[in-house]
Amino acid sequence: LTDHDALYGAPRFERAARQAGIKPIFGAEITLVNGGGHLTLLVENDTGYANLCRLITLARRDQQKGFAALPWRLLANHHDGLIALSGCRRSEIARALLDRNPTKAQHAAERFASIFGRGNFFLEMQSHYERGDRRLNTGLAELGQRLKIPLVATGNVHYLDPDDAPLHDVLTCIRHRVSLTQANGLLRSNSEYGFRSPRDVAALYAEWPDALRATLDIAERCHARLPLGPQSLPTLPTPGGTPPIVYLRQLCQIALNQHGDLRRPRAEYQAALDHELRIIEEQGLTDYFLIVHDLVRFARSQNILCQGRGSAANSLVAYLLGITPIDPLSIGLVFERFLSAERATAPDIDIDFVAGTARETVIQHLYQKYGHDHTAMACTVVTFGAKQAVRDVGMALGFSTETIDRVSDSLDVQSSADLSASSSLRSTFGAQLDAPRWQQWLTLASTLQGYPRHLGIHSGGFVISGSPLIDQIPVEPATMMERFVTQWDKDALEMVGWVKLDVLGLRMLAAISDACDLIEQQTGQRPDLNALRFDDKRVFDMICRGETVAVFQVESRAQASLIPRFQPRSFADLTVEIALIRPGPV
Repeated sequence: LTDHDALYGAPRFERAARQAGIKPIFGAEITLVNGGGHLTLLVENDTGYANLCRLITLARRDQQKGFAALPWRLLANHHDGLIALSGCRRSEIARALLDRNPTKAQHAAERFASIFGRGNFFLEMQSHYERGDRRLNTGLAELGQRLKIPLVATGNVHYLDPDDAPLHDVLTCIRHRVSLTQANGLLRSNSEYGFRSPRDVAALYAEWPDALRATLDIAERCHARLPLGPQSLPTLPTPGGTPPIVYLRQLCQIALNQHGDLRRPRAEYQAALDHELRIIEEQGLTDYFLIVHDLVRFARSQNILCQGRGSAANSLVAYLLGITPIDPLSIGLVFERFLSAERATAPDIDIDFVAGTARETVIQHLYQKYGHDHTAMACTVVTFGAKQAVRDVGMALGFSTETIDRVSDSLDVQSSADLSASSSLRSTFGAQLDAPRWQQWLTLASTLQGYPRHLGIHSGGFVISGSPLIDQIPVEPATMMERFVTQWDKDALEMVGWVKLDVLGLRMLAAISDACDLIEQQTGQRPDLNALRFDDKRVFDMICRGETVAVFQVESRAQASLIPRFQPRSFADLTVEIALIRPGPV
């Protein structure tokens, strides 16, 4: 898999390939500066993987979002463990040969061969029935013979089947924000850029058997794997250089010993603590818990309200470290819901901070403490929804803005995946939907639903590493200034076992913080939020009356409608009531 200047799909590709019993080969099609065109780089070993991550990151670092350009000097400095193919028709060598400039092609080939070595650089032959393909491949063969550089047969694959070519054309138009009639020179001239069978490839390159054999030789050489997590996390200083797991145990034991109001026998707490610490150590997450503890401690030292939530509340260790406020044993929460030896995915801890400048203070603390080279935010892959797909495809096909707006506005949440079968569209447009051009529009838009559209930034997911990220995951600039994102989203990070830390902004915490400030200004005393009880009758009376405006989690219309009928009289009742309106049950 060779994405353009990226390894976006690498984790999903590796999982799918190994499930199918196929060895995955990782790579990227790199864009070189100053019109150097494209160069295909394949990962031979772990050193090559680290170098490819570094090259992709450096190619994007000083560029506008979505663009990349790699200087030659960086290619020369970070080529170990990589196999280079000369590239597609947009490569420097191919363009020179198509322009009938063999001298320029030779100089470029010699430069690549000197960087990678003749055993690691191949002249890439492709055949897609484009004008000049035959002459180009003949020129490459002659150049290879003259310079003793081997050939390799490849395919410039952009989709699976020829039938997918129209969808690829539409996606190209969407990317460039033009219609098909305005796409001068942007589209492929035919539908021959699919994934060919071995028989078809053998027939295409029968004249160059060495180029075919080279594909197997290269495949046998490539044996890199993605870096499995949890990643090497930073190790924080401990008193007297105490081993991290010993220090973590000390922190938890001190907190447990100081708790005088335990709801269960102390022996149960001790057994649970010992069990959790053993699992945490076995899973390589000791440093992770210490990092989260340090972050929460910093926030509170700055009087920034923060609160851990989610499945981390099932952890006694998280409770004793002050990350979460709930004693999990007192209400029967199970630690394995958060972390277990059998669980295939890595956990993460969600922490809500006061939204706004306070959260930004916490984020800047992360950057200052661990460094920009060791810290990045996870990306999000924004996918096509029905309305967006209709708008983008309609624009590419040349429909008027007015028509696109009408169709998009006519869709409702109940519209089926097959938009042409949408009852809301049918009632609005009737037989017009059966016109071939409209059928093409709705079919393409239906197909696009759920496909990636663009890259965004996670709401708060941070990846922190003890060693530089640049050698482990490609990182690129986000739209927001001074923010960098990994090329893997949270699901991809989870696939390889990497852990992230969610630094989330919650407006309700900001409202609570402001309220505490006002109370302190007027009374001279600041409310102690930790002293609040979960069994205050007056609070439940207020909730049961439906007076829940600005009450977190129960202020929606659905909650406000259910609560007076449900009449929750305890924290457990309220938990059940809130769960009933969550997306799962609905």
